[in-house]
Amino acid sequence: MTGKTSEDRGLQFPCDYPIKVMVRTGAEARQAVLRAVALHARFDRYDDVRVRPSRNGRFESITVTIQAASRAQLEAVYEEVRALDAVVMTL
Repeated sequence: MTGKTSEDRGLQFPCDYPIKVMVRTGAEARQAVLRAVALHARFDRYDDVRVRPSRNGRFESITVTIQAASRAQLEAVYEEVRALDAVVMTL
């Protein structure tokens, strides 16, 4: 019996996929992240976007759940988001 490779255990598209981004707190940063994600993916529902402030309020965690169609689409979204000045980290 052969074991599964990492590709066998990968994502199956299409799927809901959470894009997680840490930014410096501010409405401009939040809107920039949402615009960057929207260039490559749809998110329509109110609960598709969650924002949580850090303990000291200097940063925000933004999670945008998208309808991912492919790994290439996910890579494009992350590339777009990482290019933003306000972004500290992506997960």
